[in-house]
Amino acid sequence: MSKITARFKALFSNPSKDIKAINDQLTMLKSEMERIKAMPNKVEAIIELFRVISPLQDTGGFSQTVSKLQEKNYGQIDTAIAALQSLQKHFSNAGRDEFGMNRTKPGEAITAANVWLGDVFGIWTKSAQFWLENQERFEKDLREDLTTKSSKPASTWDCINSYKAGSFVENHTGGIINQVSILQKTFALA
Repeated sequence: MSKITARFKALFSNPSKDIKAINDQLTMLKSEMERIKAMPNKVEAIIELFRVISPLQDTGGFSQTVSKLQEKNYGQIDTAIAALQSLQKHFSNAGRDEFGMNRTKPGEAITAANVWLGDVFGIWTKSAQFWLENQERFEKDLREDLTTKSSKPASTWDCINSYKAGSFVENHTGGIINQVSILQKTFALA
């Protein structure tokens, strides 16, 4: 298709309608990410993150909207397409993975028993349920090997809650909030 044909077609194909069609989903997604990001217990937060992301991953997220927008794009909505593609990457990277942290199959409920955390600072991988049930014990398990002269010793719980779960939650919630904000600003949604 020539550039002229593409531009002519784009005049009659309003991409705003496609974004407005998913606005409620975007608004709810942003709200959920803000709620999860604010949770103080990051092991609980990562379980919640997977509960929100996995159903989106199961249904393809916004892949259909991306395809529709790509057909209507001649450069005027590159930012929106890039934001949606970034969301798709978050859904893939924070979704189900039989060898990852969220070891569930499509449609399966996410519970503390099927979320796995560990493999950080020599800590064995265990279920989130294990870490939550033993939180108090691991808060007292200080890791002198991770201490610098100016800081207090980190605990095994800190390693799991802050470093493993916390950084994962922060990366994905912050990234998703940012991309949804870009879409809302680009299309004047709120």
